[in-house]
Amino acid sequence: MKISIVTPSFNQSEFLPQTLASVLGQPSIDLEYVVIDGGSTDGSRELIESHADRLAWWCSEKDAGQYDAINKGFSHTTGDVMAWINSSDAYLPWTLRTVREIFEAFPEVDWITSLYKTCIAENGGFQSIQKVPGFSARAFQCGLHGSSTDTNFIQQETCFWRRSLWDKIGGKIKPDFRYAADFHLWAEFFDHAPLVGVAAPLAVFRYHDEQRSTVDRYTGEVDEIISGHALNWKTNEPCPVQNLYRAHPSDKAVGTTRQGWRLETIPDDGILFEMADIDNALHNKEIVIRELAGVAEERLACIEDMKRAVDDLRVKADLKYQLRTTVQSYLKRLSGSK
Repeated sequence: MKISIVTPSFNQSEFLPQTLASVLGQPSIDLEYVVIDGGSTDGSRELIESHADRLAWWCSEKDAGQYDAINKGFSHTTGDVMAWINSSDAYLPWTLRTVREIFEAFPEVDWITSLYKTCIAENGGFQSIQKVPGFSARAFQCGLHGSSTDTNFIQQETCFWRRSLWDKIGGKIKPDFRYAADFHLWAEFFDHAPLVGVAAPLAVFRYHDEQRSTVDRYTGEVDEIISGHALNWKTNEPCPVQNLYRAHPSDKAVGTTRQGWRLETIPDDGILFEMADIDNALHNKEIVIRELAGVAEERLACIEDMKRAVDDLRVKADLKYQLRTTVQSYLKRLSGSK
C-alpha cells in the first residue's frame, strides 16, 4: 500500500527541517512524498533541494496559496492513501506504519483522524494533548467538530483518507474558501463516509505567531460552511461513532479485531452531544470560578488597603499620643521650676 504525503510551504525554513525529517524518517513505508514551496526566499528551496533524491516531486514557484499548493502536490501523486502535513507540523515515529496497518486491515474505513489531539509550542516543546470521544456527521453539522462557538476542530495533520474517497469529491480541494478549505473538505468527506477516530497520537500541531492573524477569518468561513453545506445525513437522526483501539489479549470480544486493531461502533452519537454539554458546563463553571476569584482578589486588595489605612492611623495616633505626653511632661517641668 502506497501512502502519498504532500507538504505545502512558504518561508518556513525555521520549522521545515523537522517536518521533512518526520516524514522521510518513517520506517518501512512505501512512501510518495511531494513538497510544494511557494517561492520562498529564506533558504527553504535549498533545504528541499537537498532532499530531492528522496522526494517523488517538488517545486519552488509562486502559487495561489496553501490549498492551491496542496492540489498541485496531489496531482503528482498516485498513492492509495493520501494526506498533507503543513511545514510547521510533524508526524510521530509510528504514524505512517499505523495508518498503513489500519487501511490494510479495514477496507470499510475510508478516512481516519486521531482521538488524541497533540500540540507543541513554537520552540518544539510539549504544549498539550486532548482526548476526544469520537466523530459523527451529525455532530459535525451541529458545529461540535469546530465552529465559532466550539473550537474542538478535527486535527487536520492527523487526517488520512483513501484515494477512492478523494475521487468521489472531485479529486481536489475546492477554491471557494481561502482559510477553511480543509473544513469544507471534511464536510464533503462526511457526505460519503464516517470519520473513524484512532486512539493514538498521529501528528503534532505547532503553535506559532503567524497563525494568530487568521483565526477569526478561519472560524468565520467555518460557520459559513456549516450553514451552507447540508450533509446527506439528517441532523435529527443519530449517527454511529466508530473508533479504533489497539487490541490486547485480555480484551473482551467487542467490535471487529484485525491485525492488532479493534474497531468499535457506538450506534448512537448522543454521547458526543452529552460530552459537549459537559464540556460547556465545565467551561462555564471555570468562567464563574475565574470571575469569583477576581472579585475575591479585589476584596482582598480592599481589605489590605483598609489594613494599611488603619495601620497609618494607628501610627499617627501613637505619634500624637507621644507628642502630647512629651509636651505635658515638658510643661510640668517648667511649672515645677518656677
